[in-house]
Amino acid sequence: MTLDASGADPVFGKPVALFADDNNFGAGASIANYDVTADGRFIMIRRGTNGGKLRLVANWTEELKQILASGGVR
Repeated sequence: MTLDASGADPVFGKPVALFADDNNFGAGASIANYDVTADGRFIMIRRGTNGGKLRLVANWTEELKQILASGGVR
């Protein structure tokens, strides 16, 4: 959605979808599967096509540096 805040009152544009992925709350869950972290980053859980596994990679930039340093092989 666009936002024009240059005038005295904000003018909001037409809402648009942010994601094309299949997202859901999950079985019995009543909270959203996405959030914005304190430093402004975005995190979300999306439904995969091959099952219900969750993989969390903390400090993924450090892991990526190690992978690239070893020639791109994990």
